[in-house]
Amino acid sequence: MFVAAAAVAVIQATGSDDAPAQAALEADQAETMEQQAAEQSQSQPQAEAQPAAQTDEQQHTVEAPSDQAQAQAQDAQQQQAPAQSESEADDPADDPLRGFIVPIADACISQHEGHLPGANRAYRNDGVHEGLDFYEWASCVVIDEFTPILAAKDGLVIRADLNYVDITPDDWARFEAANWAGEEILDELRGRQVYIDHGRGIVTRYAHLSAIAQGVAVGARVQQGQIIGFPGESGQREVYTDENDVHLHFEIRVGDGWLGQGQSPQQARQLYLHAFGLPDE
Repeated sequence: MFVAAAAVAVIQATGSDDAPAQAALEADQAETMEQQAAEQSQSQPQAEAQPAAQTDEQQHTVEAPSDQAQAQAQDAQQQQAPAQSESEADDPADDPLRGFIVPIADACISQHEGHLPGANRAYRNDGVHEGLDFYEWASCVVIDEFTPILAAKDGLVIRADLNYVDITPDDWARFEAANWAGEEILDELRGRQVYIDHGRGIVTRYAHLSAIAQGVAVGARVQQGQIIGFPGESGQREVYTDENDVHLHFEIRVGDGWLGQGQSPQQARQLYLHAFGLPDE
């Protein structure tokens, strides 16, 4: 456009008789030059765009990290992995030994050593107690044959002694003669029982029951807090004497062992407090 304007100015300045023809010629030349200039202006951004594209490619070109940088990255990953594992281990929802409730509502955990896992049972061929005992005089609440026993956690019933028959004096004499040795006799001593499988190798046992709640049978699914039975003294000699030994024996089984195995009674008690979500004492 600048060239066309200049051409018009020159024509006006000459005042020649041939001005019309000359003006037309110069106008054609100006138009041609203007078109060439427009084509150049359109091609110029394209020419400039190519270096920009090259620069962009250069910006996205990542050099291979040095050996030192790779080693630092590996160290950072190794340091981060244990921290994540510790965080997951602290999550109660992911710990199969957490999230239980006390199987008798509002009961406290006995301080009496004989009621705790790991307590010696000298009269049982130097055996060891494998669970918690809940007696009224040591558990902060009334415990009798009408006290509901609650499922400590959701699970599947894998044992329910619905056809249990109480032991007799002859059975007790047999136990004494054998010095309470053998798993079969120990099982008889636990009396009427219910076992609940909670998965991941964890099973809870409820022993010495006087009765089992309706609907609790092998294969039944139970919910945490559901009534599964009632305390008693089945499996104990008191069942046929005038003495009162009503209580609940409760165990958390871990694989082939039991919670607190190999620990002192007080250490085992702390493990149960953690399982129930109760504060340390």
